[in-house]
Amino acid sequence: MSQSQFLIEAFDREQWCPVLQAMFVVNDLEALRNILAGTANDDPELEKIYFLDDDALAAIAATFNARLDAAQLDSKDVEIILFRQRLSDRMPYLSHTRYELPLLLDGRKKLARMSDAYPPMTFEGEDRFDHWVARGVLHREEVNQPFDKPVQTSRGQTYLGLRTVYYTPKGEEWRIPAIKLISDASDKSGGWNEYFERLEGMLFGYEDWQNDWWINEGITGGGFGGLKGCCAVSAAGLAWIEATGFRALPPVDRPTLTIVMYDRENDADQYAALLLEESDSVAVARFNMLGRDFMSFWGSQRGGPWELPAGRIAEFNRFLRGSVEIVARRDGIVYGS
Repeated sequence: MSQSQFLIEAFDREQWCPVLQAMFVVNDLEALRNILAGTANDDPELEKIYFLDDDALAAIAATFNARLDAAQLDSKDVEIILFRQRLSDRMPYLSHTRYELPLLLDGRKKLARMSDAYPPMTFEGEDRFDHWVARGVLHREEVNQPFDKPVQTSRGQTYLGLRTVYYTPKGEEWRIPAIKLISDASDKSGGWNEYFERLEGMLFGYEDWQNDWWINEGITGGGFGGLKGCCAVSAAGLAWIEATGFRALPPVDRPTLTIVMYDRENDADQYAALLLEESDSVAVARFNMLGRDFMSFWGSQRGGPWELPAGRIAEFNRFLRGSVEIVARRDGIVYGS
C-alpha cells in the first residue's frame, strides 16, 4: 500500500494561526480511520480536516509514533486538527495563508484579503484581526458588493452579496486601492497572468525570490490561466453563479461537489456526462485555477474526479482565476470562450 503523509496541528485561536505541527507517515488508512471513530466513513482517502480530542491524539501517538505535545504551548485556546499534507506545506517559504494575522503584526505581510458571501457579515477569526484594529496597529477596509438579487440555496439559506475585508499594517493603506486596480486591469486585458501575479505578490509582501519560485511553479504547472475544471450545477446553482457575476461556484445541498478536469478533446461528451450525473443538473460550469492551488485541496489524490466538501466551496472560490463560464445546458450544448 502506498504511503500517505499527514500532519497533526495545534491551531491557536487567540493568535489565529498554527503554532505547532507534527508530520507522520500512514501505511494503513484503515488504522487511522478507526481512530477517528466513525467520523471518516464518508471520506475514503481521508482528505478532510478532523478535530482530535485527547483520546484520538493519544491513539495516533501509540499507533504511528506521532507526538504533538500541546502542553508545552503557552496558549489558552488551542484546537488540535489532523489533515493530509498539502502542496503548500512543501513550499520553501512560509505561505501567508492561515498565518495572516501574526505576519501582519510582524510587518512581514503587508496586505490581507478575506472574501466570502454574506450574510453572515463576518468571517471566522475576524474578531482577532479587529482586536488589533481597535488598538491602532492595523488598518481595516470592508467592501460589500450586493448581488443583483438575493440568492437562496435549497437549504433555505439566503445570500445577499460578496463581502471582502482588507487589512494592512498602519501606513500601508495604499496597497488596498492598488490591488483593486490590478484586479480591474486583469479583467479588462484578457485575464490573469504571471505579471499580475507578481504585482499581487509584491503587494501582499512576498520577497522577490519567493515570487520567483511561485511564478515558476505556476508557469511549469500550466500557466497563470490555470487548470480548467468543470462541475454540474442545479437551477439554484446556476442562479447563484449568475447573481455573483460569474465570479464563484455555488453552495450545494449535498455533502460534496464533484469536479473533473476539462477534457479539450472530448468536451461535448464530457459535458453530456456531467449533465446526466445528477438528476437536478441543468448546466455545466467551467472555471480556471492555478494547479498548485487546486491540488492543495486534494493532498496526494491525482487524476480525479475530485469530491470537494460542501463546507470548503467558499474557500475554493478564493482561488478562482477569471470568470466562471457556463459551457453547457441540459436544453442544448452551449460553448463558452
